[in-house]
Amino acid sequence: MATVIVDMAFCDKKHKITAKIREDGDLDIHIATDCDLIRRYADRLGKTVSVKDVTDWRGSRVYDPEICSVSSATCLAPSGVINAAWLELGMLSKTKARQIHANCVRFTYEGSDDLIDG
Repeated sequence: MATVIVDMAFCDKKHKITAKIREDGDLDIHIATDCDLIRRYADRLGKTVSVKDVTDWRGSRVYDPEICSVSSATCLAPSGVINAAWLELGMLSKTKARQIHANCVRFTYEGSDDLIDG
């Protein structure tokens, strides 16, 4: 079983997403959240996703506009589902995940030391 926490500081909401592989190869997904919109997303997504849903953008139920449309386009909950699933499937290293602790989106502004010119 793999669990990730999606901490949406901008809207002050948190989502705890757990993925567990089943004997048939699909994944059970559980989303605990304090956000009504993500509860609706979780209801639409359902309790089970396939490996294809978490590895292929095309046709993925995780990112299906009909399922995701209840949340903001900036919400990281769907990405959290993918990350939990990938950890559970061994496609991301659990050891590396423990070492880095988090991936994040940082907001920056021109003139900031954090600004990366590309």
